[in-house]
Amino acid sequence: MPRGISAEHALQRETMLNIAADAFAELGYPSATMAEIARRCGVSKSLLYHYYPSKDAMLFDMLTTYMEKLRELVESVSPLNLDVRDALAETVRRFVREYEHSRTRHIVLLNDVKFLPDTERETVLNLERIVVQRFADLIARTYNTDASRAKVLTMCVFGMINWTFTWLRPGGPISYPQFAETVVGMLEGGLNGGAERLQAFAPHVEQQRETKSGVESAARIA
Repeated sequence: MPRGISAEHALQRETMLNIAADAFAELGYPSATMAEIARRCGVSKSLLYHYYPSKDAMLFDMLTTYMEKLRELVESVSPLNLDVRDALAETVRRFVREYEHSRTRHIVLLNDVKFLPDTERETVLNLERIVVQRFADLIARTYNTDASRAKVLTMCVFGMINWTFTWLRPGGPISYPQFAETVVGMLEGGLNGGAERLQAFAPHVEQQRETKSGVESAARIA
């Protein structure tokens, strides 16, 4: 019998994809060469080509595995048998958490899918459509609305969460989980709901630093 892909092979491939995603996000897909990716991976170009025959093949694998993960994620809440509003809230939390851990892959998805050949690009876009539709189905059940209106509401939610990489930073004044709760609050109570949840969080990082600095200064004066 033919042997399957070893766990070590899969792990190395995943590591390469993570490093390549960082390179694509930082340099832009056209400028990130296979030689540069190999250098960042600490491997030879020949070994990199052993895993991926081309940069397009690497991009395609990166985006399809990422979209499959998002599809699994949007479908993972259903078995929990939550109330529809709780299910929507939990789905938002899981998406935002995934965006935090897959930040550069998400940047590549939004910016670089256009560089794929037509067939591969359509495969990724079809996966994207499935994810959007699953989310829209949940929106429709939550708010008892028709499919076309649910699609509009779905795109509004994605508009809030899809671009966090442009402004939300780890270690900043608000964490990804806190942002997720803010979005949930806005879904449940508009801007007032979002503001209430945001207000309930611990003091911002900068405020904490200022407080700590003030305490230290007082201690020195004393």
